[in-house]
Amino acid sequence: MKPGIESSQENADRHVGLQTLITSGLLLVALVGLFTLSSQVTVFDFGDSGPDSRFFPRLVLSLLALMAGLRLWRHRHAVETALGSTRDWSRTLFAVVLIGVAIAAMNLVGFLASAAVVGILISWLLGERRLLLSVVLPLVVAALVTLSARQLLNLPLP
Repeated sequence: MKPGIESSQENADRHVGLQTLITSGLLLVALVGLFTLSSQVTVFDFGDSGPDSRFFPRLVLSLLALMAGLRLWRHRHAVETALGSTRDWSRTLFAVVLIGVAIAAMNLVGFLASAAVVGILISWLLGERRLLLSVVLPLVVAALVTLSARQLLNLPLP
């Protein structure tokens, strides 16, 4: 067989797997974030000539887009296993929708409440039934993130 020409069996074995879908999703989210950054992040000017409040989000989103693009390019010919069962994907889709609803409701109920509720519901969705890990841990993490953002970083959270 000539180099560069694949057999029909090799093409039949090639699937778009979970890694490619996740990486493509990350690339899409990073690019959308970069294009909407100026309308989403308010610039706080303290008179400094240093980086503004958009610098670090722009840096992180740029690095995420670069890494996702490089990963997609590097593994473009890799053979991946097929996607998982419908049950697993339905749980994943429910978790994504839950996070989207929490983000949409964050201005109404606040960051602490929405982060804690999402953490609790996702831990139950993923099968954690111990009270300490499914309820207490998401509450503690949400409280620590809220406290750190407001007190240490001076970020105005909803």
